Amino acid sequence: MRALFDLFFDICLFRKGPQDVPAGMALLKLCLLGYALAGLAMLLLSTPFPVAILQILLDLVLMAGLLHLALLARRHPRRFEQTLSALTGTGTLMGLLMLPLVTWIVWQSSAGDVQLPWLLLLGLTAWSIAIMAHILRHALDLPLWVGAFGALGYTFLSWTLAGWIET
Repeated sequence: MRALFDLFFDICLFRKGPQDVPAGMALLKLCLLGYALAGLAMLLLSTPFPVAILQILLDLVLMAGLLHLALLARRHPRRFEQTLSALTGTGTLMGLLMLPLVTWIVWQSSAGDVQLPWLLLLGLTAWSIAIMAHILRHALDLPLWVGAFGALGYTFLSWTLAGWIET
């Protein structure tokens, strides 16, 4: 477990890439579960359980579907397991880092003094998008700016669709 944590942490620090993640369905399932649980923990702070489950499922389907299409378009379909494991493994770490900030924001929202946690959460969100761009760049053999565009596009699409479910 420590080796996996170190691997995903190194990806978060841009020292390693998705190519360093071992390919395997067992690891992918573990990463998907961790990602879903971290996301669910955050969402349950402000969202009803059925809506939170739908948002997590939508996010996973969207991430996996768009990644699969992009890898097919770039003729790298064999990189799917490693890349999705990298995205969800690092996403789990980032979600766990964001969880205390989201909790702080939810608990302090009535007091109105949430500027610091929002700024910190914004910084972690930007870092998370940069990590995704780094992973996509390596997996798709593209320039970093294209990976960044893909990561931003995915993030805004995911947020938009999640917002539609919430309403």
